Amino acid sequence: MRSPVSRILLLLCLSAAIASPAAAFDTMWHFRCTQMAAQQYGFTEHAWKITQLGNFSSDFFGPVAEYASKNLTALEIENLKLSQASNAGSRDAALFLHFDNLNGDLQATSQFDYLMNHLLENAQSMLAGYSQLRIDDRVRKALTLVTLGASLHAVQDFYSHSDWIHNDFDRTAVKMVKLPSGGVRAPTWFEFRDKAGSPDKWPFRVQSGIYPPPAGVPNSHTHMNHDNSRLFYLESETAGQPLVSQAQYHHAGSTPALGDEASDLAHQQLAVNTAAAASMEWIAKVEENPDARKAIESAKNWELKGKDARLLKELEAGMDTEIALSCLSGKWDGDNPQGSQALICRSLLDRRTTSIGGSGSKLQSEIIGLAANLLVPLALRYTGMFWDIHSQYQILEGLTKNIGSANGRYNLASK
Repeated sequence: MRSPVSRILLLLCLSAAIASPAAAFDTMWHFRCTQMAAQQYGFTEHAWKITQLGNFSSDFFGPVAEYASKNLTALEIENLKLSQASNAGSRDAALFLHFDNLNGDLQATSQFDYLMNHLLENAQSMLAGYSQLRIDDRVRKALTLVTLGASLHAVQDFYSHSDWIHNDFDRTAVKMVKLPSGGVRAPTWFEFRDKAGSPDKWPFRVQSGIYPPPAGVPNSHTHMNHDNSRLFYLESETAGQPLVSQAQYHHAGSTPALGDEASDLAHQQLAVNTAAAASMEWIAKVEENPDARKAIESAKNWELKGKDARLLKELEAGMDTEIALSCLSGKWDGDNPQGSQALICRSLLDRRTTSIGGSGSKLQSEIIGLAANLLVPLALRYTGMFWDIHSQYQILEGLTKNIGSANGRYNLASK
């Protein structure tokens, strides 16, 4: 048994691990945006859940061993090191799938355009190319859905990590969009670009939060992101890493955050609603490539039954691992989720104590237990194909081709 202090340190360590190399929309919001987009295109439940697993990969991979070394057992450290060694390329590539202003390198709106278009070209090329591989059709479908999910992660994070929704679009030629639910969203990047032309001629300059976040600047990643519904974040750039509201940095746009619960939530939901619309648009953009469209159409109807039934257990294991890690690290919906979201985390983590003969399956109990104790690589081994294909087919590396390099800087020289 760990002491209470050791347990707190472990949770802080896991928070750093799951957030590395940079935080993103918290998992719940990535889940929702991905599910909404996939269902819009007729994905089966199994297909959109596999896409969600792919979406999560951009958050999982990262240089975590240095955070963990002082607080974990020798076995836990060894497993993390083994995972890093077998996924070094994915760890390096994940850095570029959050639309953060890495090292302050992004200085012009046209640079965001460069990144968005290269991500699209890479996603189309990879999905189209899977038809040429001599592989089992199940592997092909998994590759397609996981790759699509990982690309969606980056798209969604643009609307969380930038000041896009802080612009007054109703003063431009491309207005805010009313939703059937009664809410609103901002126009997407491509909607605005189609009407406004070259980004360097736009009436505003797009910015995203600087990462790693430097102290004393308003446009750091901590201040600018819309990752959780309360806009409360750990200020890693401030002594003591206080968990405080960042609403003061979100006063702009059609739905400003004013520091109260209702307006802060409305502001963050504007980012979520826009990211959801952009996710639907993204699938349509990817499918402009006929071969990529063919790959998606083949994979989106996947039902894990018959000869594929064993993969259902692997999918369940992956989902349990993803949610357990997110809850333990404060990345499901912030460090202190409220209401029903708190119940989701509590319900899942309480299943650690469920006996083998209880309501949870043996597999699910083992997965949650492993994740709760940070034996992440061991837990992910249960997910089989949906995990292994990252190291076998370099998915994240392919998505970031011509976007970033191993030195951690954007590749903008050819812009």
